[in-house]
Amino acid sequence: MRVAVVGCGRMGKERAKAAKSFGVSTLLLFDEDAGRAESLATECSGAQCLNYPGEWFDNKLDALFICTPPYCRGPLEIQAVDVGVPFFVEKPVGVTASQVEAVLERLDRGHVINAVGYMNRYRNSILHSRKVLIGRSLLGISAHWIGRKYRVPWWSVPELSGGPFNEQATHLVDLVRVLAGSVKILHAAANSPENETSVLASLLLQDRGLGSFLYSCEAGEKDILIAVETSEGALELRGWDLELVRNTIDGSLPEPESMPIFEKETHAFLHAVKTRNPKLILADFRDAFQTQVVMDTAVRMIRSQQQCAVPA
Repeated sequence: MRVAVVGCGRMGKERAKAAKSFGVSTLLLFDEDAGRAESLATECSGAQCLNYPGEWFDNKLDALFICTPPYCRGPLEIQAVDVGVPFFVEKPVGVTASQVEAVLERLDRGHVINAVGYMNRYRNSILHSRKVLIGRSLLGISAHWIGRKYRVPWWSVPELSGGPFNEQATHLVDLVRVLAGSVKILHAAANSPENETSVLASLLLQDRGLGSFLYSCEAGEKDILIAVETSEGALELRGWDLELVRNTIDGSLPEPESMPIFEKETHAFLHAVKTRNPKLILADFRDAFQTQVVMDTAVRMIRSQQQCAVPA
């Protein structure tokens, strides 16, 4: 397989190393900062650096990993669809859903295998929890995702990332969608009129269940919790790896993970491409777009309240 990685930051490194462990024959790297691509090439034996944007499409690719910041999203995905190259893009799909609507339109006319980096969908604990919840009526979900600010220049700038809430809490909203089936934002409020660094939201779930979550990037350490309540018992997932620490519904637990989560997710995409089996993809672009729509709704609520706020 011939695979290209565009964007050689933290996630570009994860995807490149996972692609090498999958056994791809050719790994091509590009970053606007050539030194960053060259540095990654030294960590991935045999990898080649590309010289100019778009050169990856001159190399008869089997797959493309798009690991650029959210504000860059759209053009590469469209180009990949147009030339028939399967693509994997990091979450969130964009700063807003409207930014990438054209990608969906292209996929309707010329489908290629595609995936989005919601890696938590591939965790055994999440897969197991979904099975346990099948056919059960959810009373509610309470969750929080607390952590630190990412130290990359674009991350905290709303025009570049959509803001910290859009870039990071999207994981939590996506997981609630996965576990509950559907999510509607009832109310969302933030602590700051300038940026959504701490957000509280209330939710309406499928079958009239209710939910709430707290997001913040103002803490010193990560603290993640998702608690699901049903009339037959509860599930509790904790920590960055979302370990299933409590199951009072049927007492069952998932199988231990066999490999790191980013490697597992990357291998699933490459295997789907190799076997032409999109069913191996657990988060494709169309599904991830729906998560972005929910995020957009929350952000609009937050910002409209801030604009109407009465000064103290």
